[in-house]
Amino acid sequence: MNRRELMIGGTILAALPKLGLAQSETDTGAASAAPSKQPGSPPTILLNDYLPQSIYKIPITEVPKAKYPVIDCHCHGHGPLSVTEMVTMMDKVGVEKTVVFIEAGTADRFTEMAHDYADHPDRFDLWCEFDLRGVDEGGFGPNAIKSLEECHRAGAKGVGELEDKGRGIFSSGEPTEVLRPANASGAQRPVDEFAGLNGAANFTSDPMPPNLNAPLGPHPDDPRLDALWDKAGQLGMPINIHVSDPIWSYQPMDNSNDGLMNGWSWRIILEPGTYDNNQLVNSLENAVKKHPKTQFIACHLCNLDYDLTRLGQMFDRNSNLYADLGARFAETATIPRVAQKFLTKYSDRIVYGTDVNYNLPFFATTFRILETDDDHFYKRGKVESANFNFNYHWTLNGFGLSDDVLKKIYHENAMRIFARAKQNRA
Repeated sequence: MNRRELMIGGTILAALPKLGLAQSETDTGAASAAPSKQPGSPPTILLNDYLPQSIYKIPITEVPKAKYPVIDCHCHGHGPLSVTEMVTMMDKVGVEKTVVFIEAGTADRFTEMAHDYADHPDRFDLWCEFDLRGVDEGGFGPNAIKSLEECHRAGAKGVGELEDKGRGIFSSGEPTEVLRPANASGAQRPVDEFAGLNGAANFTSDPMPPNLNAPLGPHPDDPRLDALWDKAGQLGMPINIHVSDPIWSYQPMDNSNDGLMNGWSWRIILEPGTYDNNQLVNSLENAVKKHPKTQFIACHLCNLDYDLTRLGQMFDRNSNLYADLGARFAETATIPRVAQKFLTKYSDRIVYGTDVNYNLPFFATTFRILETDDDHFYKRGKVESANFNFNYHWTLNGFGLSDDVLKKIYHENAMRIFARAKQNRA
């Protein structure tokens, strides 16, 4: 999940000389760049404070409710809302059902955390995690499979969100038991302090020194996970898995980085033994190929929003692979013609997802992107205590998807995944 602060802090700035944009002494501790003396140059503006407004007299379409019923295939819970408030909002925006990822790999913890949703069984599908405690120890496997079976009996209908951003997949029955790489002082941090960034390689506002002794978890194609992937398929439990992160997070943090505004906040330090973007995508596809009876949903478009051709080729090779749109609307709305063609061609393989705490402006914006032909609009910032996830300085544009494609992405594909998973049960 991208439960991260998307607004760029004062220290996370980039200078754009042609626009007169520079860092300030207050925010960076360094001397401010001198404003250009060329006639007509704008005053020095911090990139973080640059909030352009569209000047174009073009259609503005408000879409407060989806055109067709929606299944949200990527949600991490009710957040600051009560479950009742969440259901009320779902009714208002047209969400029929929500897949909620419960951060639990044991039945006891899953049952405890699932209690919040007990009054609305028809509105939520609850998914669990793998129990990967002891993955580096001899004899790993039977206990993890037992935990998965117990979670399934307790009501878990799928597995997710599993994450590998370079260091491998980390999850457990009790999240606080799994520790992440040490910080600069050498103190280890529990998973909860990382706000769900499982496997992240030193995500902080300031880079931490590499911890070369930190353990590495298994990547998706690790043989230690084979029995778990197969068991999930036998139980009819689809997998939601996050590999890699936006490509800008792995690229040099300089003035050539197209996604620097968010890339800096999400940057990943590749330490020895960690996987990069390409290796992570390959690892996932290897696992998908090895386990054809298990249904995989690569969340966030498999972080191939920058290379949809490659994602399409993966779909062509693997009939059990799907992808969700969660938290990748801004990244694709800047290339509307390419995105529209891709989503139409692979309309049977894409599902809708949010990955943010529920709020009305977020839903309205995603529906506007999917349903309308609107051009050149901006959405930035935080609203209603939820990350809005549109904080690039790019303009957004609508895809104008057809009714048939919308029905599939909003609802039909999710139902197809769930049904296919059940058909493959042993």
